[in-house]
Amino acid sequence: MSNDMLLVESQPKENRGRKIWFVVLLLLLIASCVIVYYFLFNKDLNFETYKTVVGKTTENSLGRLTLNEIIIDDNQILLNATFKPGKDINFDHQIFFFPQVFVNGKEFTVRNGGQSIQQSDKTYTIYSSVKLSELPEDKILNLDIRYNDWNGEKKIDEPWEFQVEASQEQLQEDRKVFPVEKKVKLLDSQEITIAKVVSTPISTTIYFYSEKSLLNEAIHFKIQSVSGETWHFNSAYPLNEDYTKWGIRLDALYLTGKSYELVPVAANGSELGSAIKIGDE
Repeated sequence: MSNDMLLVESQPKENRGRKIWFVVLLLLLIASCVIVYYFLFNKDLNFETYKTVVGKTTENSLGRLTLNEIIIDDNQILLNATFKPGKDINFDHQIFFFPQVFVNGKEFTVRNGGQSIQQSDKTYTIYSSVKLSELPEDKILNLDIRYNDWNGEKKIDEPWEFQVEASQEQLQEDRKVFPVEKKVKLLDSQEITIAKVVSTPISTTIYFYSEKSLLNEAIHFKIQSVSGETWHFNSAYPLNEDYTKWGIRLDALYLTGKSYELVPVAANGSELGSAIKIGDE
């Protein structure tokens, strides 16, 4: 795995007519890092039942893009594509495409992330993660995927576009929901309500909401198992324009036990109240 790979995450344009809140985070990854997109699409791991193989190719003046596979997760879509730049196109691993995804004709995107990995002088693998405010419950989803954003700075005039049917039936069967509905007081006396924790073989997400906007809030959580294993959740992202609904996700974590403790924590690590039991007692 190359030590010059970059992970990019941004909050994209919502519904293309809304005000743009665009923040790009570039993280230089070292060789020892575990990159969730890479491993989720690694065929040695058992995620085949959650994948939709596409294998469609489209081309424009910038080059040829092949959409290889899609994974549907809980309010998240992961995409794996191969890009071959045109002859005179200056492209490298620091350039990214942020796909716009319509699900059953509607756009629910709240954040895009991804990475470009150089495979050869003329071929790049493009991994993308699209976080959604919600996802329809249909077993089969109709996806309209448009790669029309170059590094979040330039609109692609002739976007690469794909129409795909993707199944989430197996994921729905394996998805575990831990209802919570508990209030927690923050350090500034604001309150949030932890709605639920949703865990799949691909990721675990904590959903919470508030009556007032939580702009600039640094909210973190940790989940502890009965055996004492602990997982830390950072980097919450908004699910609506009012910044009152939030999600915070940890990839590659599947909660297979019957019960856990959920602990809200401040940015400095101090606990915001007592642990909340989730799951079966």
